[in-house]
Amino acid sequence: LGIPAEPLFRSDLIVCRRAFDITPIASPSMFNALWKMREGFVTGAGLILVGLLLQYTAGPIDWSAFAFPINAIVLAFYLLLLVIIYALRHRVRLFSFLFTVEAAVPTLIYAAILTVAMGLTRQVAPHERAIDPIGLTRMLSFWPFVLIYARLSGIVGLIAIRQILHFRLREVPSLLSHIGLFIAIVAATLGSADMERVKLKATTDMPEWRATHDQGFMELPLAIQLEKFTIDEYPPKLLLINSKTGKSIPEKNPQIVLIDKHFQEGMLSQWRIRVHKNYPLAAPVITADTTKYVEWGSSGAVTALLVEAQPMKNGKEVGKPIIGWVTCGSYLFPFQELKLTKDLSLVMARREPERYASRIHIYTQTQKNIVATVEVNKPVTVDGWKIYQLSYDEAMGRWSETSTFELVKDPWLPAVYVGIYLLLAGAILTFITAQKRRR
Repeated sequence: LGIPAEPLFRSDLIVCRRAFDITPIASPSMFNALWKMREGFVTGAGLILVGLLLQYTAGPIDWSAFAFPINAIVLAFYLLLLVIIYALRHRVRLFSFLFTVEAAVPTLIYAAILTVAMGLTRQVAPHERAIDPIGLTRMLSFWPFVLIYARLSGIVGLIAIRQILHFRLREVPSLLSHIGLFIAIVAATLGSADMERVKLKATTDMPEWRATHDQGFMELPLAIQLEKFTIDEYPPKLLLINSKTGKSIPEKNPQIVLIDKHFQEGMLSQWRIRVHKNYPLAAPVITADTTKYVEWGSSGAVTALLVEAQPMKNGKEVGKPIIGWVTCGSYLFPFQELKLTKDLSLVMARREPERYASRIHIYTQTQKNIVATVEVNKPVTVDGWKIYQLSYDEAMGRWSETSTFELVKDPWLPAVYVGIYLLLAGAILTFITAQKRRR
């Protein structure tokens, strides 16, 4: 009849499929044609919706309930689930989809959005309730955040399993990056339940082993005694204030003169400032008609400056200079100001600490006596505990006889470091191999 045979065959095939309800087995090409980036965003949005439902029904995640051995059991089941997903990837369409870029990219975008939201909102302590109705201020316990990162780590873990079972030397940088990222995310999440963070106030009187945390007090397997507290302070600063209101001049952006060892003279508004004597540690000597300061290195000493304030106008001296002592005061002696006019005074701001440290004795249950110096951002590690210098008695200042330390114990932290190091190694190898391929 002049009709091509191929269209007849195709129409007959369609009729047979409809008649006998025959569904062809999905090949990888057919799968990719059905599941695209749109499905990746839809499934991710569905995961967030499920998380919101859990957030409003079950409440935020209580990570303290996942303390060892629960977190170890959860980790074992999570790894087993990834193995099952990998084994059934050719039979279950959703499992196969997790190995595609169409699943990874939307997951990364959702994770980035939630992470940015966490960075833009003030996060409360883990033991406190969220201050917003949704739970964004406690993002680490926010169900959508946890589920998205669980999916992200699952995708990374599945890719790592495939690369291990089908090992290729050229994929080593990618393999290290995937394994490192998986270890870092999982260990940091599940290990948070085992992390202990307490505060301990040590004195020079006796060792202290009792610490405080969110739930109250606890006894530590070690004790700390303060031997000596030391502090280095920035040079003193002079400024003008209104004697009646006590506010600086100018109020929002006060002028300051820094009295360091190279200081000769400076200007504060229309006053030329000179220093005749500078005693870092001094004490007042009160006579019948005046008060002067002498060098004195005992507890309670203050920084004292003998200052000359000369009024100036258009670069010329006006009137007589005013000379007197200025101090910042201490817990023992009050501060001293220099009265310039009826409403104007020259004062010394409280000296700011540049560095402070505590020399301590640490006693352990194994009969160890460790002598160490703890500084800010320079902790000491003893029996798995990191001891950080947190604060001191600010009222006593450099003469403080107490130091407050923060003790942190995180048994999963080495695993997190391993993951970070593997991730860095993968990034470096990726950079090196990329340079070789360009050549």
